[in-house]
Amino acid sequence: MSVSGRPPATAWVLTSLLRGVLLGLLWWGVSGGSADYLVYGAVSVVLATAMSLALLPPQGPPLPGRWPRQVLGGVVLVGWFLGQSALGGLDVARRALARPVNIDPCVVQAPFALPEGPARQLAVVMMNLMPGSMVQRVVTDSGEPADFTAQGPGEAPAGVQLHTLSPDLNPVEQWARLQHRVGAAFAVRASS
Repeated sequence: MSVSGRPPATAWVLTSLLRGVLLGLLWWGVSGGSADYLVYGAVSVVLATAMSLALLPPQGPPLPGRWPRQVLGGVVLVGWFLGQSALGGLDVARRALARPVNIDPCVVQAPFALPEGPARQLAVVMMNLMPGSMVQRVVTDSGEPADFTAQGPGEAPAGVQLHTLSPDLNPVEQWARLQHRVGAAFAVRASS
């Protein structure tokens, strides 16, 4: 960090270049590398890179030593997520087709293991994309909603309420595994 508490200019430049290259490769893969859409791709990559920098600015100087571990963690996270989504989808379909329908909806509370920041936000989003369970609300230690009130922010968020189709899906364990994998992708240690 610089003296002003903001990341140095090199962090912005390297982050911009890295994100631009990754988004460009993504566009290239989606478009099939067609030169007919090159102008659209260039504009899209520039805008997406700018938006990513506005939403998730660099937090400090780049740490190239972490990149291999983060890339591996990201690949493992995506693979695990796709596998869990497929298994969850099959389980939800099996439950829906069973007669009588085999669901017992309930809400359980699970703690955050990740510190505040992008890793925690990604874990919440990914949990909502997995079949069978979803984050219903972010809550405080006392189970109250951890939202902003008219008086300002309430208590600090301590965990989530998970709405699940059945307690035997074990959403608390699934949430803990997800946070661990997201933490590995962000090179952030998830507490136990």
